[in-house]
Amino acid sequence: MTLHIGAMMPDRSLEESVLIKAITKVATDLARLRDQPAQKKTPILDIVFLLPSQREKADFTGLRLHSFNTAGRILRIESAVPDKMVTSIHAERFVIAIMQDAIDAAAVFFSEQQILFDALEHLALVESVIPKERFAIN
Repeated sequence: MTLHIGAMMPDRSLEESVLIKAITKVATDLARLRDQPAQKKTPILDIVFLLPSQREKADFTGLRLHSFNTAGRILRIESAVPDKMVTSIHAERFVIAIMQDAIDAAAVFFSEQQILFDALEHLALVESVIPKERFAIN
């Protein structure tokens, strides 16, 4: 797959957090789409969510480009997770929004490096894992 998401947890108590469950759900949904054309191309975008704890927090806010492995063609982008998002009912929407922002940032990076990257195809992939709202008919 060319779109990966994961998390760095400085504290094991975060393993059962709402955010980790959201990341796991979205990752599972993406894995179901591994046969999609966007998931079979390089470069690879690896998005890592940096969860905060009482002892450790990211030293930045938002997103940052962490590294680019030219041999594997893997761009790692890190997201600093705000404290309140760890237990938020909006965690899954946060994960999706970060993925969309990371794809936009990756598109700029790859364009500057003259590396082909189909951002629209990746955004469509993320769009397909967004939960559809259900409305009651009364």
